[in-house]
Amino acid sequence: MYALKRCRSAAVQKRERAPLNPLLVNGNTKGLNLDKIGIETNKRDQILVNRQYQTNIPNIYAVGDVIGFPSLASTSMDQGRVAVSHIFNTNDLDSLTKLFPFGIYTVPEVSCVGITEEEAIRDNIDYCTGRARYEDMPRGKIMGAKCGFLKLVFRKSDLVIIGVHIMGNIATEIIHYGMSLVENKKDLSSVMSTVFNYPTLHDLYKYACYDGLGNLSGHKVKHFTKPVSS
Repeated sequence: MYALKRCRSAAVQKRERAPLNPLLVNGNTKGLNLDKIGIETNKRDQILVNRQYQTNIPNIYAVGDVIGFPSLASTSMDQGRVAVSHIFNTNDLDSLTKLFPFGIYTVPEVSCVGITEEEAIRDNIDYCTGRARYEDMPRGKIMGAKCGFLKLVFRKSDLVIIGVHIMGNIATEIIHYGMSLVENKKDLSSVMSTVFNYPTLHDLYKYACYDGLGNLSGHKVKHFTKPVSS
């Protein structure tokens, strides 16, 4: 089921207004006659399941868009694996991890994992951020990047990284290192002490850490790069 919702307008770079037509997508379950066999759904007609993606009818499972959030191809595949593991009682995949990345394949790409600044404020987390720009990285210069950045969200108390947000070329690829950082509760020091291939976009993580420490101490780190040749 697809629903088209019209927004009035949106601000663009030159302070002009542009009409928008966001496409809202929902799993199509209306034609399945789920009520005939008693499968429970919510007000959006999404199928209700437990952690093993089992419906209220024990021998029927559901995964993917029809159960709602997060409605990602990556999570849907693993939801299926969890369901099959439960069906055959193999116990090799009990439930889906709560931490997974989001990716938007626009130009430039957008990807994130962990919490946002808004969520940190909502949860009363005393946090700070650090940023690094593609154009300041040697690899970014080689690529001719004119835009793009990586932002880290971390706790002030222990410098543990709790969110990673990237906009730029191959953001959906380099987000996975950020996912490992958030999942394993790594702090800024662990990133700064890691040796990466040079030049690569993973330097964004280090320079975002430097920027974050600068923000935390009140001393802004100047943007500079190492020479491209080594």
